[in-house]
Amino acid sequence: MIDSAKVKELVTQALEEQGAFLVDLTIGNDSRIHLVADHKDGITLDMLMQISRHVEHNLDREAEDFALDVSSPGVGEPLKVKEQYEKNVGRPVKVVTLDGKVHQGDFDRFENDEVTLSWKERVPKPVGKGKVTVKKEVKIPLQDIKETSIEIRF
Repeated sequence: MIDSAKVKELVTQALEEQGAFLVDLTIGNDSRIHLVADHKDGITLDMLMQISRHVEHNLDREAEDFALDVSSPGVGEPLKVKEQYEKNVGRPVKVVTLDGKVHQGDFDRFENDEVTLSWKERVPKPVGKGKVTVKKEVKIPLQDIKETSIEIRF
């Protein structure tokens, strides 16, 4: 069985060397290590290779056979860690809260563990006929969020 504490230590060292952050780390019973890493400016293939090599070269294959997968978060994958929220400010997102409400808009700010979204909406004029476009905003605490995903617009 792979020593998970040693793997976590090696992963932390490798990420620090690249200035990257950990999104997800799973170590399966079948000695499969799956590591998802990202960087505030976007992680490169070279960074992923360096992380993979650091971990692989510092684990003893003679003592334990293992499989190592190192990747970046997928485009459609939900955000999992605070660093991902900080990185994606300014992008269109879809947020599902724990009570099931769905909010879509532009990710304006991430401060004090709170997500601020804004969007434009057409509402009836207070006086007279017609509609006017207004900017709406909602603040959602991180602990109330079930899932946040980046929306790809074409």
